[in-house]
Amino acid sequence: MSWLVLSQLAMAASAAALIFACERTLDRPISPWWYAAAILGTWAVHLRDSAASCDAEDSISQPRRANLFRDHLIWSWILPVLAVTSGAIAALLARPSLPTLILLAVIGALGLLHALPTRSPSDRTPSAEPSNLGVKRFAAGKSVVVSIAWTVAAVGLPLLESNDALDSTVWRAAIWLTLLLFPVLLADSLLLDLRDRIADRTFGLHTIAVRIGPRGVHAMVGILLAISVTVILLGASDAIDPVSWRRLGLASVFGLGLVWFGWRGFRRDEAGVAFAVMSWRFIAAIATI
Repeated sequence: MSWLVLSQLAMAASAAALIFACERTLDRPISPWWYAAAILGTWAVHLRDSAASCDAEDSISQPRRANLFRDHLIWSWILPVLAVTSGAIAALLARPSLPTLILLAVIGALGLLHALPTRSPSDRTPSAEPSNLGVKRFAAGKSVVVSIAWTVAAVGLPLLESNDALDSTVWRAAIWLTLLLFPVLLADSLLLDLRDRIADRTFGLHTIAVRIGPRGVHAMVGILLAISVTVILLGASDAIDPVSWRRLGLASVFGLGLVWFGWRGFRRDEAGVAFAVMSWRFIAAIATI
Protein backbone atom coordinates (compact mmCIF):
# COMPACT_ATOMS: atom_id res chain seq x y z
CA MET A 1 0.00 0.00 0.00
CA SER A 2 2.77 2.46 0.90
CA TRP A 3 4.41 1.96 -2.51
CA LEU A 4 1.16 2.88 -4.26
CA VAL A 5 1.04 6.11 -2.27
CA LEU A 6 4.73 7.02 -2.62
CA SER A 7 4.66 6.37 -6.38
CA GLN A 8 1.63 8.70 -6.72
CA LEU A 9 -0.49 5.91 -8.21
CA ALA A 10 -3.00 6.18 -5.36
CA MET A 11 -3.35 9.92 -5.98
CA ALA A 12 -3.93 9.24 -9.68
CA ALA A 13 -6.59 6.65 -8.89
CA SER A 14 -8.30 9.09 -6.52
CA ALA A 15 -8.87 11.45 -9.46
CA ALA A 16 -10.85 8.77 -11.27
CA ALA A 17 -12.75 7.97 -8.06
CA LEU A 18 -13.81 11.60 -7.65
CA ILE A 19 -14.93 11.88 -11.27
CA PHE A 20 -16.94 8.67 -10.88
CA ALA A 21 -18.67 10.06 -7.79
CA CYS A 22 -19.56 13.24 -9.70
CA GLU A 23 -20.78 11.25 -12.69
CA ARG A 24 -23.12 9.25 -10.47
CA THR A 25 -24.34 12.30 -8.59
CA LEU A 26 -25.08 14.22 -11.79
CA ASP A 27 -26.39 11.06 -13.49
CA ARG A 28 -24.27 11.84 -16.56
CA PRO A 29 -22.31 8.78 -17.74
CA ILE A 30 -19.04 9.40 -19.58
CA SER A 31 -16.73 7.26 -21.70
CA PRO A 32 -14.40 4.89 -19.79
CA TRP A 33 -11.56 6.49 -21.72
CA TRP A 34 -11.99 9.58 -19.56
CA TYR A 35 -11.10 7.57 -16.47
CA ALA A 36 -7.92 6.34 -18.12
CA ALA A 37 -7.09 9.91 -19.16
CA ALA A 38 -7.74 11.22 -15.64
CA ILE A 39 -5.54 8.58 -14.01
CA LEU A 40 -2.66 9.00 -16.46
CA GLY A 41 -2.81 12.80 -16.58
CA THR A 42 -2.95 13.14 -12.80
CA TRP A 43 -0.12 10.65 -12.43
CA ALA A 44 2.07 12.59 -14.87
CA VAL A 45 1.56 15.88 -13.02
CA HIS A 46 2.21 14.40 -9.60
CA LEU A 47 5.26 12.46 -10.80
CA ARG A 48 6.79 15.70 -12.05
CA ASP A 49 5.79 17.50 -8.85
CA SER A 50 7.57 14.86 -6.75
CA ALA A 51 10.63 14.94 -9.02
CA ALA A 52 10.80 18.74 -8.81
CA SER A 53 10.56 18.72 -5.00
CA CYS A 54 12.70 15.70 -4.10
CA ASP A 55 15.81 17.80 -3.41
CA ALA A 56 13.83 20.60 -1.77
CA GLU A 57 10.86 20.50 0.60
CA ASP A 58 10.05 16.80 0.06
CA SER A 59 13.49 15.85 1.36
CA ILE A 60 12.26 16.95 4.80
CA SER A 61 8.51 16.30 4.78
CA GLN A 62 8.44 13.18 2.57
CA PRO A 63 11.93 11.61 2.69
CA ARG A 64 10.83 8.16 1.46
CA ARG A 65 9.17 9.61 -1.63
CA ALA A 66 12.13 11.94 -2.19
CA ASN A 67 14.52 8.98 -2.15
CA LEU A 68 12.36 7.19 -4.72
CA PHE A 69 12.56 10.12 -7.14
CA ARG A 70 16.05 11.45 -6.47
CA ASP A 71 18.45 10.81 -9.39
CA HIS A 72 16.10 8.26 -10.96
CA LEU A 73 15.44 9.24 -14.56
CA ILE A 74 12.64 6.69 -14.95
CA TRP A 75 10.57 8.31 -12.18
CA SER A 76 11.41 11.93 -12.92
CA TRP A 77 11.09 11.95 -16.72
CA ILE A 78 10.43 8.63 -18.48
CA LEU A 79 7.26 7.67 -16.60
CA PRO A 80 5.80 11.22 -16.65
CA VAL A 81 6.32 11.46 -20.43
CA LEU A 82 4.78 8.01 -20.99
CA ALA A 83 1.87 8.86 -18.69
CA VAL A 84 1.05 12.22 -20.27
CA THR A 85 1.35 10.75 -23.78
CA SER A 86 -0.91 7.81 -22.92
CA GLY A 87 -3.33 10.14 -21.16
CA ALA A 88 -3.55 12.38 -24.22
CA ILE A 89 -4.25 9.36 -26.43
CA ALA A 90 -6.97 8.17 -24.03
CA ALA A 91 -8.56 11.63 -24.05
CA LEU A 92 -8.57 11.71 -27.86
CA LEU A 93 -10.14 8.24 -27.98
CA ALA A 94 -12.95 9.66 -25.83
CA ARG A 95 -13.62 12.18 -28.64
CA PRO A 96 -13.70 15.35 -26.53
CA SER A 97 -15.72 18.40 -27.44
CA LEU A 98 -14.01 21.76 -27.98
CA PRO A 99 -15.07 23.12 -24.55
CA THR A 100 -13.60 20.02 -22.93
CA LEU A 101 -10.31 20.43 -24.82
CA ILE A 102 -10.07 24.01 -23.57
CA LEU A 103 -10.89 22.86 -20.05
CA LEU A 104 -8.22 20.14 -20.14
CA ALA A 105 -5.63 22.52 -21.59
CA VAL A 106 -6.13 24.99 -18.74
CA ILE A 107 -6.07 22.28 -16.06
CA GLY A 108 -3.02 20.62 -17.60
CA ALA A 109 -1.14 23.92 -17.82
CA LEU A 110 -1.86 24.70 -14.17
CA GLY A 111 -0.76 21.24 -13.13
CA LEU A 112 2.48 21.25 -15.08
CA LEU A 113 3.29 24.82 -14.05
CA HIS A 114 2.76 23.81 -10.43
CA ALA A 115 5.18 20.91 -10.95
CA LEU A 116 8.05 23.06 -12.23
CA PRO A 117 11.09 23.31 -9.93
CA THR A 118 10.95 25.96 -7.23
CA ARG A 119 14.71 26.54 -7.46
CA SER A 120 17.74 25.86 -9.59
CA PRO A 121 18.57 22.12 -9.67
CA SER A 122 22.15 22.90 -8.60
CA ASP A 123 21.04 24.88 -5.54
CA ARG A 124 20.27 22.61 -2.58
CA THR A 125 20.65 25.19 0.16
CA PRO A 126 17.53 25.09 2.33
CA SER A 127 17.51 28.82 3.00
CA ALA A 128 17.63 29.80 -0.66
CA GLU A 129 14.63 31.58 -2.12
CA PRO A 130 12.49 29.72 -4.68
CA SER A 131 13.33 30.40 -8.30
CA ASN A 132 11.13 32.37 -10.67
CA LEU A 133 9.68 29.22 -12.24
CA GLY A 134 6.33 27.75 -11.35
CA VAL A 135 3.35 28.87 -9.36
CA LYS A 136 5.00 27.52 -6.23
CA ARG A 137 6.70 30.90 -6.05
CA PHE A 138 3.22 32.14 -5.18
CA ALA A 139 2.89 29.41 -2.59
CA ALA A 140 0.08 31.05 -0.64
CA GLY A 141 -2.25 30.51 -3.58
CA LYS A 142 -1.12 26.98 -4.37
CA SER A 143 -3.81 25.23 -2.33
CA VAL A 144 -6.56 27.34 -3.87
CA VAL A 145 -5.31 26.81 -7.44
CA VAL A 146 -4.99 23.05 -6.96
CA SER A 147 -8.46 22.82 -5.40
CA ILE A 148 -10.03 24.80 -8.24
CA ALA A 149 -8.35 22.56 -10.84
CA TRP A 150 -9.56 19.35 -9.17
CA THR A 151 -13.09 20.71 -8.73
CA VAL A 152 -13.42 21.94 -12.29
CA ALA A 153 -12.10 18.67 -13.72
CA ALA A 154 -14.27 16.43 -11.54
CA VAL A 155 -17.49 18.34 -12.23
CA GLY A 156 -16.64 19.55 -15.73
CA LEU A 157 -16.01 16.19 -17.40
CA PRO A 158 -19.42 14.64 -16.61
CA LEU A 159 -21.08 17.98 -17.34
CA LEU A 160 -19.49 18.45 -20.77
CA GLU A 161 -18.85 14.91 -21.98
CA SER A 162 -22.04 13.02 -21.26
CA ASN A 163 -24.28 12.26 -24.23
CA ASP A 164 -27.32 13.36 -22.24
CA ALA A 165 -28.80 16.79 -22.92
CA LEU A 166 -27.72 19.79 -20.86
CA ASP A 167 -30.54 21.79 -19.30
CA SER A 168 -31.00 24.23 -16.44
CA THR A 169 -31.59 21.39 -13.97
CA VAL A 170 -28.21 19.86 -14.74
CA TRP A 171 -26.46 23.24 -14.54
CA ARG A 172 -27.98 23.97 -11.13
CA ALA A 173 -26.95 20.56 -9.85
CA ALA A 174 -23.43 21.07 -11.20
CA ILE A 175 -23.13 24.46 -9.51
CA TRP A 176 -24.20 22.98 -6.17
CA LEU A 177 -21.74 20.11 -6.65
CA THR A 178 -18.95 22.61 -7.31
CA LEU A 179 -19.86 24.52 -4.16
CA LEU A 180 -19.81 21.26 -2.21
CA LEU A 181 -16.52 19.88 -3.50
CA PHE A 182 -14.33 22.98 -3.53
CA PRO A 183 -14.33 23.51 0.27
CA VAL A 184 -13.59 19.81 0.86
CA LEU A 185 -10.75 19.81 -1.66
CA LEU A 186 -9.34 23.01 -0.18
CA ALA A 187 -9.50 21.50 3.32
CA ASP A 188 -7.77 18.40 1.92
CA SER A 189 -5.00 20.54 0.43
CA LEU A 190 -4.58 22.59 3.61
CA LEU A 191 -4.05 19.45 5.69
CA LEU A 192 -1.29 18.36 3.32
CA ASP A 193 0.20 21.85 3.54
CA LEU A 194 0.14 21.48 7.31
CA ARG A 195 2.07 18.23 6.98
CA ASP A 196 4.67 20.05 4.86
CA ARG A 197 4.70 23.27 6.90
CA ILE A 198 8.18 22.96 8.44
CA ALA A 199 9.75 21.85 5.17
CA ASP A 200 8.03 24.61 3.18
CA ARG A 201 9.12 27.25 5.68
CA THR A 202 12.69 25.94 5.57
CA PHE A 203 12.78 26.28 1.79
CA GLY A 204 11.16 29.71 1.70
CA LEU A 205 7.70 28.62 0.53
CA HIS A 206 5.13 30.76 2.33
CA THR A 207 2.09 28.52 2.02
CA ILE A 208 -1.13 29.19 3.88
CA ALA A 209 -0.03 26.71 6.56
CA VAL A 210 3.28 28.53 6.98
CA ARG A 211 1.52 31.88 7.24
CA ILE A 212 -1.26 31.02 9.70
CA GLY A 213 0.21 28.07 11.61
CA PRO A 214 -1.38 24.78 12.76
CA ARG A 215 -4.21 26.36 14.77
CA GLY A 216 -5.18 28.58 11.89
CA VAL A 217 -5.19 25.64 9.48
CA HIS A 218 -7.34 23.51 11.77
CA ALA A 219 -9.78 26.40 12.18
CA MET A 220 -9.98 26.88 8.40
CA VAL A 221 -10.53 23.16 7.83
CA GLY A 222 -13.38 23.19 10.34
CA ILE A 223 -14.98 26.21 8.66
CA LEU A 224 -14.63 24.67 5.19
CA LEU A 225 -16.20 21.39 6.26
CA ALA A 226 -19.05 23.31 7.91
CA ILE A 227 -19.60 25.18 4.63
CA SER A 228 -19.82 21.87 2.78
CA VAL A 229 -22.38 20.54 5.28
CA THR A 230 -24.45 23.68 4.69
CA VAL A 231 -24.23 23.17 0.92
CA ILE A 232 -25.37 19.55 1.31
CA LEU A 233 -28.53 20.77 3.05
CA LEU A 234 -29.22 23.73 0.75
CA GLY A 235 -28.50 21.91 -2.51
CA ALA A 236 -30.57 18.80 -1.83
CA SER A 237 -33.69 20.23 -3.47
CA ASP A 238 -31.83 20.81 -6.76
CA ALA A 239 -30.05 17.45 -6.81
CA ILE A 240 -30.71 15.21 -9.80
CA ASP A 241 -30.33 12.13 -7.61
CA PRO A 242 -30.93 13.19 -3.98
CA VAL A 243 -29.67 9.85 -2.63
CA SER A 244 -26.34 10.08 -4.47
CA TRP A 245 -26.08 13.76 -3.50
CA ARG A 246 -26.40 12.98 0.20
CA ARG A 247 -24.10 10.00 -0.02
CA LEU A 248 -21.36 11.90 -1.84
CA GLY A 249 -21.65 14.88 0.48
CA LEU A 250 -21.66 12.94 3.73
CA ALA A 251 -18.90 10.58 2.59
CA SER A 252 -16.71 13.53 1.62
CA VAL A 253 -17.26 15.56 4.77
CA PHE A 254 -17.12 12.70 7.24
CA GLY A 255 -14.27 10.96 5.41
CA LEU A 256 -12.02 14.00 5.59
CA GLY A 257 -13.46 15.05 8.95
CA LEU A 258 -12.30 11.81 10.58
CA VAL A 259 -8.77 12.44 9.33
CA TRP A 260 -8.94 15.99 10.65
CA PHE A 261 -10.07 14.82 14.09
CA GLY A 262 -7.38 12.13 14.19
CA TRP A 263 -4.65 14.31 12.71
CA ARG A 264 -2.15 13.74 15.53
CA GLY A 265 -2.21 10.01 14.89
CA PHE A 266 -1.93 10.20 11.10
CA ARG A 267 0.68 12.91 10.64
CA ARG A 268 3.69 10.82 11.70
CA ASP A 269 3.26 8.21 8.95
CA GLU A 270 4.44 9.57 5.58
CA ALA A 271 2.44 7.22 3.36
CA GLY A 272 -0.39 6.81 5.87
CA VAL A 273 -1.22 10.50 6.14
CA ALA A 274 -1.20 10.98 2.36
CA PHE A 275 -3.59 8.08 1.81
CA ALA A 276 -5.80 9.06 4.75
CA VAL A 277 -6.28 12.58 3.40
CA MET A 278 -7.20 11.37 -0.11
CA SER A 279 -9.31 8.42 1.10
CA TRP A 280 -12.55 10.45 1.17
CA ARG A 281 -12.52 10.42 -2.65
CA PHE A 282 -12.62 6.63 -2.73
CA ILE A 283 -15.26 6.57 0.01
CA ALA A 284 -17.41 9.01 -1.98
CA ALA A 285 -17.09 6.87 -5.12
CA ILE A 286 -18.13 3.72 -3.26
CA ALA A 287 -20.99 5.55 -1.52
CA THR A 288 -22.55 6.62 -4.82
CA ILE A 289 -22.62 3.14 -6.39
